[in-house]
Amino acid sequence: MANTRKDDIALEMYELYQSGYSLALIGEAYDVTRQSVYDMFKTRRYKLRPKLKPKPFIVFNGSKYTMRNTGYFGKTIGDRTLLHRDMWEFHNGVIPIGWDVHHKDGDREHNEINNFECLPKSDHTRLHSHGQNQHTKKKKTKYVTA
Repeated sequence: MANTRKDDIALEMYELYQSGYSLALIGEAYDVTRQSVYDMFKTRRYKLRPKLKPKPFIVFNGSKYTMRNTGYFGKTIGDRTLLHRDMWEFHNGVIPIGWDVHHKDGDREHNEINNFECLPKSDHTRLHSHGQNQHTKKKKTKYVTA
């Protein structure tokens, strides 16, 4: 009977795991260690999620920057600023309001100071935009009615 109770608890825990909870969070919720949750799942042959591959990171000026889904490196702790902007400000001073730091070669992973230029938002947007937006002039089109 005691074993049935443990199986029920294990199933509850596994349902939490399947909904996205980590082993550590499940352990906290049930007042057990992460390792005991892992062992419980392994003993019952529950399928575990694959380990995530660590994201690339760079350390600059004492801060760690991790690759974001956008392709830019963002500060991992604190104000979450972007690496290329922080590097520009470290070497050149404050970025003026309404200006962007552009990667000259278009490679967001190539973060060297000689690969950056500071451009007005409208110029920067024009480089990356194939249509119109709030920073580019809209072309007037004539509509012909039949």
